[in-house]
Amino acid sequence: MPSRLIQMSLTAFVMTLALLVGAKEPVSAACTINVFVQNTGKHRIWIRNEVKGLEGTAVRTPLTGWYAMRNGNWAPAGIPDKEGGPFVGINAGQHLGDGFDTPLSCNLRRRYRIDYVCDSGPSDGSRFVHYFPSVDGWTPREGINNVNIPLGSKCN
Repeated sequence: MPSRLIQMSLTAFVMTLALLVGAKEPVSAACTINVFVQNTGKHRIWIRNEVKGLEGTAVRTPLTGWYAMRNGNWAPAGIPDKEGGPFVGINAGQHLGDGFDTPLSCNLRRRYRIDYVCDSGPSDGSRFVHYFPSVDGWTPREGINNVNIPLGSKCN
């Protein structure tokens, strides 16, 4: 988990950069974004709520690398991993979420990465990575305080 000094330095850097490029409004301080996932598939999925290298559930802005959502206290109350691991189970049709405490302003574009594994069905045991809004897209700069991410249909 990044130290408080690193988070403060990164926030100061982003605010300075926003001023240099002529942002319409100053970049505000850290905030909370409500991030929800909905299992639109027919089978339970397991979300991997950690980051190891390029794997796991994370978020990024155009100015930063991937940041583990778990480090921002994102922990949806799904089915706990029976082995005590980083996975959270979500049944078919279930909609779960939690607040993600971002060290950066809410007024930044973001891309979310959700790493999940199919629990049963034709793709049992298969791992998928879902990017929201897309693999190369970004959310709008402003007004995104609630994010709803549909996933799980690849397990059908």
